[in-house]
Amino acid sequence: MLFLRIFLVWLGLFVLADTVGAQEADWRPVKPENLLLIETSHGQVAVELNPVFAPKHSERLRALAKVHFYDGLSFYRVIDGFVAQGGRNEGDLPDWPVLINENDRAAEGLTFEPTGSPDLYAPEAGHAGGFAAARNPKTGRAWLMHCVGSMAMARDTDPDTGDAEFYIVIGPGTRYLDRNLSIFGRVIEGMEHMQKLNRGIRSINSGVIADKTMRDPILAMRLASELPEEERPAFEVMRDKSQAFADFKTSKRVRDADFFYRRPPEIIEAYNVQAPARRVSHADTSP
Repeated sequence: MLFLRIFLVWLGLFVLADTVGAQEADWRPVKPENLLLIETSHGQVAVELNPVFAPKHSERLRALAKVHFYDGLSFYRVIDGFVAQGGRNEGDLPDWPVLINENDRAAEGLTFEPTGSPDLYAPEAGHAGGFAAARNPKTGRAWLMHCVGSMAMARDTDPDTGDAEFYIVIGPGTRYLDRNLSIFGRVIEGMEHMQKLNRGIRSINSGVIADKTMRDPILAMRLASELPEEERPAFEVMRDKSQAFADFKTSKRVRDADFFYRRPPEIIEAYNVQAPARRVSHADTSP
């Protein structure tokens, strides 16, 4: 048991120990209208939408969920270490216009908490609303990072051709996609279910699973706000500017446990240290 705990600490997955000192004021509720629930055969996946960075894309997912567009479709393109994709290519989408990309936004007026560590893909890395984000002080622009669990809109070559074809990142090496596609949400619970999806082969038809019987179905996609109150799951996310989140980041930056006989550099990568989320028994929708 001791070895298991040490192993989990080494992987940075022992979140409970890192957040045990958090107070109620350190958490913010996820609004029901921003809580997207994806039912898979492996379990429920909860996604928080992000209208601060991608208002039109978030609204499109709300609208599609309300008309049950994704119900009965599947994750038909799943590439190990990359993304799981579903949507438009399997469904009929009449009269839904394409979306103007929301790949970045003005940094002015945005609550942004820098990590203080260097980043390979951006001048400055940090967090905004619990999401891993980046910004460029010279251009005054900010954007969300492609992290494991990020939900974004697929498109054609034209950056303004997204409509209903989404993907969820299931591997860590996707930062090169930053600012090229519109991220509009992140998985806050159920990532283990996404990792159980059947994979295609990337070198064969770009990972599309040819045998439809081998595709994992999207049983349903719903907004929590569309469910009766007594059936709604409720989640909270740790606030960026809370002491609890500062302590959480320090625990990831400073690895001084006895296990580390060779101490790692005291740096953190924002895309690996997004704000913790938790399921709660009540739905507090206050800011």
